[in-house]
Amino acid sequence: MLVYKKLLASVLVMLVVVSLVGCGGGQKTQQGQGQSQSQPADTKHGGTLQDALGQDPPGLDVQQNSMLETYYLGRLLFSTLVRYKGGTTDLEPELLAEMPTVSSDGLTYHFKLKPDLKFSDGTPLTSKDVKFTFERMLKPETKAINQWVFEPIKGAKDMEDGKATELAGFKIINDQEFEITLEAPYAPFVQNLAVPCASIYPADATQKAGEEWTLNPIGSGPYKIAEWVHDDHITLERNTNYFEKDLPYIDKIQMKIIPDEATMTMEFENGNIDILAIPDSEYPRLASDPNFSKMIVENTPLNTYFYVMNENVKYFQDVRVRKAIAMAIDKDKILKELLNNRGTVAKGLLGPGIPGYNENNPGFPYDPEQAKKLLAEAGYPNGFEVENWQAKNETFYKRNVAIQAMLKQIGIDMKINQMDSASWRQSRNNGQVPIYLANWWADIPDPDNYMYNILHSSQSPGWSINYKNPKVDELIEKARVSTDMNERIKMYQEAEKIAVYDDVSIIPLFHVKEYYIVQPYVKDVQFHPTGIGSYNYKTMWLEKK
Repeated sequence: MLVYKKLLASVLVMLVVVSLVGCGGGQKTQQGQGQSQSQPADTKHGGTLQDALGQDPPGLDVQQNSMLETYYLGRLLFSTLVRYKGGTTDLEPELLAEMPTVSSDGLTYHFKLKPDLKFSDGTPLTSKDVKFTFERMLKPETKAINQWVFEPIKGAKDMEDGKATELAGFKIINDQEFEITLEAPYAPFVQNLAVPCASIYPADATQKAGEEWTLNPIGSGPYKIAEWVHDDHITLERNTNYFEKDLPYIDKIQMKIIPDEATMTMEFENGNIDILAIPDSEYPRLASDPNFSKMIVENTPLNTYFYVMNENVKYFQDVRVRKAIAMAIDKDKILKELLNNRGTVAKGLLGPGIPGYNENNPGFPYDPEQAKKLLAEAGYPNGFEVENWQAKNETFYKRNVAIQAMLKQIGIDMKINQMDSASWRQSRNNGQVPIYLANWWADIPDPDNYMYNILHSSQSPGWSINYKNPKVDELIEKARVSTDMNERIKMYQEAEKIAVYDDVSIIPLFHVKEYYIVQPYVKDVQFHPTGIGSYNYKTMWLEKK
């Protein structure tokens, strides 16, 4: 997916950058307060939920943008063919009438849509719209960044290269049925279809809107846009054409744009926000408060934060420099002082709960003296100066300042250049950012979502990593087409060892936990298992105050 995901403030108020779920069917996240499943449906309907985002989304086209604000809203506005069931990692049909069937060779999938599906404008949703969505993603003129979702399909590469205008592996049978044929077996293909960027778009409306589509899209999700006042608020209202009877319960969702974490927390304390991901800096105070501590709910999504060093920058072309930086960063100190121990130190790209996670990875020890020696060996005994480019975000800035001080101890003078999100994202996608703090909240419970999307040479330039190792590429490519999970895990682990420990292509830092604070009248809060678009809003309801 080539993304730098910026965490939303209300869902993940902490980030601004570049997301998976745990492996194992049926893994459950903790739910919010006041579970009342027996409550009559007619008493659940109504009300406005007050929520908040840390920044105005740059747009709502989930094919062109994977910032978490966009994905977060995408889950409310759009629908996908399949989805995760409740708070588990089990898949179930969403737009589909039933789970797809697959041929014995693992290549051809048969799909059947639910009958009488409609978009929020009342137009029918058919196989034509699904085909249009897939092809739009793959056309060069779309400038999509999430082609990985559909790349396993036969003919996808030809479309990406501009050699074809139609997707060879997509066959419409009728308005409700279609078939998809892959180039080769790909175990997590159906999981790919649950990712927000695989949301189905209306062919006619999307084409008619043109470049304005990203500002006022039409979907088949539980909500639609009622108002968007940029940099102030976004109001969503119930989609009366939504295909799930009686859902959603809440009539409106008001998303306030509040960049400042302290202000956002104060808004919750004053009763002006109903649910909030607690900022690092505010957690100790809220957790020790006798009233607010009762409202806190823990969630453990799977994610990895890591440092990127652009190998097109001369300093970072030497693995000794990259390793020196890895040994100069005190991960335990960052975790303790900035995250209030809300997480664990990362020792690889794959995190706990993901197939292939290796708890025996050694990690990079904090050893500034050895780091200095490595710099001297690389020809930089006095260090050097480099610019960290980062999208503006308070939490990321604090973490970069801490790392800046650590690098200063070994002679590296890292200047921090905070940029607007659009400029930073363009520079990142073009492979131009010298060094920065990144994160990945993976989309599906499969190691390929990490390994291919970050470390494969076809993807790393979009992260400004610019890493290329033919052996790593080969291992990832073989693992992608294998149907034996044990064999896949072995290959991903070998690729991770080479890329992270031998080549130091990235520096793993930490995996974060989330703590939310929820007003007592907000009921049936259920977290999305991947952490992307964290709440299942359509089943939440507000107790009458």
